[in-house]
Amino acid sequence: MLGSAILIVAGLAAYENSFRGILVFDDEPAIAENSHLRRIWPLTDAMSSPKDTTLSGRPVASLTFALDVVASGANSSDAPAALGSYHATNLAIHLLAGLTLAGVVRRTLMTPRLRDAFGEAGTILAATVAVIWTVHPLQTASVTYVVQRVESLMGLFYLLTLYCAIRALTPATRARHMWTAGAIVTCALGMGTKEVMASAPLIVFVWDWLFVPDRRVRRWPLYAGLCATWIVLASLAAGGPRSFSVGFGFPQWPWWRYLMTQAGVVVHYLRLSVVPTPLVLDYDWPPSTSVLEVLPPAALLVLLIGVTVWGLIRRHPAAFAGVWFFAILGPTSSVVPLVTEVAAEHRMYLPLAAVVTSVVIGAFATGRRLGPDAIVRARFGQVGLVSAALVVCLFALMTHRRNADYADYERIWSDTIAKRPRNARARNNYATALVERQAFREAEPHLRVAVDLNPEFAEAQANLGVALCAQGSFGEGIAHLQRAVEIQPDYASAYRNMAEAYASQGQMAAAVSNYAKALSFRPNDVDLLNRIAWILATTDVPALRDGPRALQLAERATRLTNRQEVISLDTLAAALAELDRFEAAVTTAREALDLARSRGESAIVPELEDRLRLYRSGRRFRQAVRQP
Repeated sequence: MLGSAILIVAGLAAYENSFRGILVFDDEPAIAENSHLRRIWPLTDAMSSPKDTTLSGRPVASLTFALDVVASGANSSDAPAALGSYHATNLAIHLLAGLTLAGVVRRTLMTPRLRDAFGEAGTILAATVAVIWTVHPLQTASVTYVVQRVESLMGLFYLLTLYCAIRALTPATRARHMWTAGAIVTCALGMGTKEVMASAPLIVFVWDWLFVPDRRVRRWPLYAGLCATWIVLASLAAGGPRSFSVGFGFPQWPWWRYLMTQAGVVVHYLRLSVVPTPLVLDYDWPPSTSVLEVLPPAALLVLLIGVTVWGLIRRHPAAFAGVWFFAILGPTSSVVPLVTEVAAEHRMYLPLAAVVTSVVIGAFATGRRLGPDAIVRARFGQVGLVSAALVVCLFALMTHRRNADYADYERIWSDTIAKRPRNARARNNYATALVERQAFREAEPHLRVAVDLNPEFAEAQANLGVALCAQGSFGEGIAHLQRAVEIQPDYASAYRNMAEAYASQGQMAAAVSNYAKALSFRPNDVDLLNRIAWILATTDVPALRDGPRALQLAERATRLTNRQEVISLDTLAAALAELDRFEAAVTTAREALDLARSRGESAIVPELEDRLRLYRSGRRFRQAVRQP
């Protein structure tokens, strides 16, 4: 009980500032732009997510985010409003995983194979392992980075699967059946959370092989049930939920190059397990190009794998740490390329347990080998406890500081740039924050670097175009926007920004054409509907005016907004006036004016009053473009 209390207190202390974390990177498409999180019923919708996002094909994780939105009481159409609930759930999952890890380690040390060597200290050792693992700074990538709940939630189910399987060794028939069912259910839930769960049935079998001395104990119903959960994983993977980022069809990343590159990546993970700095949100790890380059890390990994296989054959208990480490990292750090995320700290969520356990248990075993002198061993034990306490305090402080990076969008990306200056995505994302606060001149150099590093980076091309146009360099800016849509023909935002650039120069025909292209990809975008309709109804270029089309678009906008948006009503009134339907225009303009007043939108009221007077006098409104 004391160990559990220490773990919870240490975890809360390390992550108390994680609640200030914002949505970053993959959080945005997977959560902020995910309409499936708006409700929990029907479950099929709540358990679905847009293709090629972090939650794609991971229904259990998706459902938990939908539950967060409901539990928070936030407007379900605005998923980021549930941010506090997301962080609370993430931390609760992590603390539960830490407690489960303590249970797994403790019960493993109490098995007949290890009881004589570790049994009396099993509880303290398990608590030490779990607390260090819980507060380790490397875990922030799975706890504070909101959408990476898929990793921590899968980790919880993975640990629960093994814990239940261990408890199912009880001789009591009813309890054995209960724990067996628990292992199978949690394994199935894990399969529906993240694909890394695939190795869980293997891990249970290996645990039995190494720690159950009676070779007659072969729990075939348990093994069969666990292996049956692979059907869940196969059915989810069959739809290719992330085919744009995972698979073998990427020319730059053939399987052999990805495998070569992973040698350096995995050794980097090992280093961070011991010295967890610097931590990086997005590595954008470059591909390895030379066998000599990867030879040292590959040699180390081959040695570790060899030792693990040797220990597994000899049924040495220490081999379990190696099997755990490599089996869990295998799906993401072997031959299947994940081209958008070659290296990612959250992948060490569970493998880190093997490293921490090996260090803690290894240190304890070393102390036991000092000899029979009880005083020497006692002093070594005291030094060990003090050292563990210092490590916990240091790691908790580092975790707390790392959480602060996630509290500000510009801070997390400037931190990434400082550590990985040739990261085009980091440059672009940092510049995006600058563009949003209209710091266009500051954003420009970062975007130029991003484009130089990756000329096929459509988003960076588009953002550079926006930054240049905002500074008056329309020619060069539009050229970059055009390059963006050449790279990505369905890039609606780039078409929209190009339209606004043309409109600001008075080139209304080009503006309408690009707004229309954007609308073709986002047919229910109310802002686009209004912009096109406004130009067609109010432009002072006779050849461009098109009252019937303006009316059609404006009516669609008002339907989509249930006549509860001032701009849509204002646009509709202008379209009606263009068609000489002044009585309807007056009624609609008055409706827009009343709505603006009731909502306190005082800035637009004088304009609405002026237009209402025009329509009452039977005159149309003329303006080149409504300012954004």
